[in-house]
Amino acid sequence: MNLIPNSNDLISILPILVLSGGGILLLGLQFFFQGFEFRIVRFTSGLVLIAAFFSLFVSHSNPGVGSYFSGHYEISTIGFWFGVLYLVAAFCTVLASPRVLEQNKMEFPEFYPLLLFSVVGMFLMTSGTDTVTIFVGLELMSVCLYVLVGMARSDVYSLEASLKYFLLGSFSTGFFLFGMAFLFGGSGTTHLQDSLKPLVSSGFDSNFTKIGLLLLLTGISFKIALFPYHSWTPDAYEGALTPVTGFMATASKSASMGLLLVVFSKFPISVAGGEWTWVMGILALMSMTYGNFVALKQTSLKRVLAYSSIAHAGYVVAGISLGGKEEVLFYLIVYSFMSLGAFAVLSFLEEGNRHVTYESIGGLAKSRPWTSFALFIFFLSLAGIPPLGGFWAKLFLFQKIAEGTDQISRWLLIGGIANSALALYYYVKVGILAYMSSEEGEISKLDSPKASYGVIFVSAVSLVAVLVGWYFLQPKDLNHLKFANKSAELRK
Repeated sequence: MNLIPNSNDLISILPILVLSGGGILLLGLQFFFQGFEFRIVRFTSGLVLIAAFFSLFVSHSNPGVGSYFSGHYEISTIGFWFGVLYLVAAFCTVLASPRVLEQNKMEFPEFYPLLLFSVVGMFLMTSGTDTVTIFVGLELMSVCLYVLVGMARSDVYSLEASLKYFLLGSFSTGFFLFGMAFLFGGSGTTHLQDSLKPLVSSGFDSNFTKIGLLLLLTGISFKIALFPYHSWTPDAYEGALTPVTGFMATASKSASMGLLLVVFSKFPISVAGGEWTWVMGILALMSMTYGNFVALKQTSLKRVLAYSSIAHAGYVVAGISLGGKEEVLFYLIVYSFMSLGAFAVLSFLEEGNRHVTYESIGGLAKSRPWTSFALFIFFLSLAGIPPLGGFWAKLFLFQKIAEGTDQISRWLLIGGIANSALALYYYVKVGILAYMSSEEGEISKLDSPKASYGVIFVSAVSLVAVLVGWYFLQPKDLNHLKFANKSAELRK
């Protein structure tokens, strides 16, 4: 094994190098540019994310799809789209956050480097092929999010959310580490695919591997917020600043689901579709059911979206457990835009520390028609109403689930459709109150706040993606990157 990286190795992690270098640069810039609400730091963070976006195309065109760093890092088509998703979510968070940071009197320029470093961890989670590399990425993302959730130090709810997230996150890390140790004990290697090979054999090695995989999946389930590992989610979502919540609901959740997708894709062929499908399928069914039922009782829209995310995690994990790849990725892309847009609108309505509830948005359409329209569209798309993007995401995913021949696929399909119908109540309730309520809510009575161009941009882009984006990008398009495939052919 050659431990000295060559030029192709370094180019393969070019987005990670750009983000890491940019984060370190921002830590230095904050001491020289402290005025104007750290606008230089914020502007530079946006430029770094744009540079990382273009470097992602560079690394996928040359050296292209393949394994690097002696098999510890992998460039793949699926990994490319996950990278795009992380960078877009982070860029939208940078645009939507200044107004909220100013309202909460948070002059913390570390906000932007932490955002960049968390994206570095996400890249390692879904592109790493070694359990040690994956663990480093997982912890880098998690530690950054712990700090981001608790940055509003004057808010008791934020501190409580950060502490609960940290404690339960550390607990899940223990499961993940134990899983890594058992996988290594059963295979003698930390390479993910090789460490799963004993699943097809019998004896002590196979038992070690099965125990390790179960513990590993438990740790990942904590990060995804599957039932019954979900308890941190509502408090963390409600206590964090709304743009941070949006980032957690999109990029962080997508990275954790991407890691689960990577693990399932590394299974030996003879193991795929066996008992591990049942294990994750049952968790998925319980998650979608629990999330939707508890969301029915919520009054705060942020908590509604928190429990909704638990239900959506169930839909996605159901697709992953039955072999879905492009369909799962398409669902995550659409869900990310729906969530980014919804949380951006909520951050605009909050005006600092105001809580947005169902009652507070009564009659909102009369005073703020465009805001209520955007919010209603995002919630309708989350419900899966045609012809919005959420409908097509669920349709493609449920089609993949229906292709399964096992009994679990039938249960997941029935459960997914039934839960989607159940969720209509709390999603459509937003439009009923905003457009049909005769009583004006607290937010409707107040004067419209000053426009935020960052929030407007994020909401507009998300609206376009939800309304017509599905027409230009579909699951069949996500596995066809001509420049990546051509590069792989040239190396052969």
